[in-house]
Amino acid sequence: MLRFLTALALMTLITLYAAQKSYVAILSLLKYEERSEKAAKHSETAAHELYKSKATQASSAVAIALSLASSLALSSAVLLLGSPSASTWVYVLPIVNMVAIAAAFIHNRSFWKAKAKVPFVGGFNEAIQKSKEIRQLMVPMALGWGLVGLLGWIDG
Repeated sequence: MLRFLTALALMTLITLYAAQKSYVAILSLLKYEERSEKAAKHSETAAHELYKSKATQASSAVAIALSLASSLALSSAVLLLGSPSASTWVYVLPIVNMVAIAAAFIHNRSFWKAKAKVPFVGGFNEAIQKSKEIRQLMVPMALGWGLVGLLGWIDG
């Protein structure tokens, strides 16, 4: 059980770090949003880009929030019930989180990977960088949930 709880604690820390990066990326986009909305009024492409940037940040934030809520809920359940196998969520939540994180990763990468930094638009450039950092954190997050699921199965 100690290995399982240690893995969950590490997942919580990685997820909190990803949440901080996501928060900064969203704030960066908000600085850029006013100019983007003005451009979106005159250009269908700009409107689409604004929508996609918001959607990718939202999908990352939702996956991160789900991961955080799951790690806290599983930790609480295991501590209260005394064993990882006492809760079926030990088997379900790692899979759900791996799928959610993978989907957010693919969604985020498909939009932000091709974006080039734009001179004199610091908020947008910072959002590009933070989105890349979030994507890089999603890999250990997904692998971590795989480890949590495996340890739940072994320790259960």
